[in-house]
Amino acid sequence: MTPEQAKTFPGIKFFPYDPAFKVRTLLKPIVPPEAVSIAASDGSVRPAHRVGRVEVDLPTGKATLTVYQLDDIRDRYPDHLFLPFRDALAGKETYGSGRYLEPVRLASGVVELDFNRAYNPDCAFGLTGRCPITPEENWLSIPVPAGEKMPVGAGH
Repeated sequence: MTPEQAKTFPGIKFFPYDPAFKVRTLLKPIVPPEAVSIAASDGSVRPAHRVGRVEVDLPTGKATLTVYQLDDIRDRYPDHLFLPFRDALAGKETYGSGRYLEPVRLASGVVELDFNRAYNPDCAFGLTGRCPITPEENWLSIPVPAGEKMPVGAGH
């Protein structure tokens, strides 16, 4: 963000914290991980691997989500997990292209997903970059009223 943009930045709005949107679940590994190309906001693709799937039981419903590792950061952060998702509030209360989560690995294949920490991609704020666009397999039919809301002025 440039100094000029910072002067008029309206801040980030969040849904109220709800502990029910912080869940622990088993990461069901995909062996071997599947190579995929995730479309990016600049028209390019981000090479990645599907590394597993998680099933979540949220207050608003159940869902199965795919977890990825982005190839361009995999060497530097071999344990980093990436979970883009788009919920039923997308384009209304949440960013239309989806939000991101970073699952935390715990013991014995369990991961923690704190949807209260769901964040918008940089592109949602008008910043340029190669923001991964949420793959359709992670489009949810349920609302996830947790984490960051749609930025002011964003709508897609």
